[in-house]
Amino acid sequence: MKLFFACVPVLLFAACSSSAPYAAYAIEDDAERIAGAWVSDSSLQSVVRVGPARVDRQPAGGELRVVIPVRNIDDESIQVLAQISFRDAQRMPVGDTTNRQIVIIPAGSTVDLEWISRSRETVDYELQLSWNK
Repeated sequence: MKLFFACVPVLLFAACSSSAPYAAYAIEDDAERIAGAWVSDSSLQSVVRVGPARVDRQPAGGELRVVIPVRNIDDESIQVLAQISFRDAQRMPVGDTTNRQIVIIPAGSTVDLEWISRSRETVDYELQLSWNK
């Protein structure tokens, strides 16, 4: 029994700590995490916020168009690498992952990041943000 109580603090610490990637925080409420948006490390997670995506189908070919607002809440300009992976209905990759794009976000500003899938099978996406080092 003593061993159990000795292990509880270790288990609580392990449950509270997390490893990369980290869920991105929402622009509106930084306690809420945005589904499908990930950041590479905790220092980036503390300075970027992600808004709700605007998602629609292209009229001509039916490809998925995704526009995601990303805000820099820091007092300095930041450079991030943004990449999106498109997914099918089972959240499996459809082989449509973009190159990492350098995005410069001025202090206190929000930029809209936009992508269009190459496949009609695409119904979902996953955004990855990392530092541009």
